[in-house]
Amino acid sequence: MKERRDYMFTLVRQWRESGLTRQEFCLQHGITLSKFGYWISRWKADQSGGDNGFIPMGTAMLGTAPVLSVIYPNGVRLEVRSADLGLLSRLIALG
Repeated sequence: MKERRDYMFTLVRQWRESGLTRQEFCLQHGITLSKFGYWISRWKADQSGGDNGFIPMGTAMLGTAPVLSVIYPNGVRLEVRSADLGLLSRLIALG
């Protein structure tokens, strides 16, 4: 089961980097659009650290580090006082 998950997560990452639409990518790889959508959802949940979409950000990040801002298309603004690029990448992926 883990092998299938790893394979599908690899495909999701390839799709995100490909510039193709979901439909184009699925046609090229012989995957149904609905199945691929399921794995994209699973991959996003995995990237966010859980199914609730929240990423824990303990108090250690409240120091004097520069503030990084993420503004989502829906207008939500998120400010992170950290230079943790891994965390920033995960937050952007949630959008």
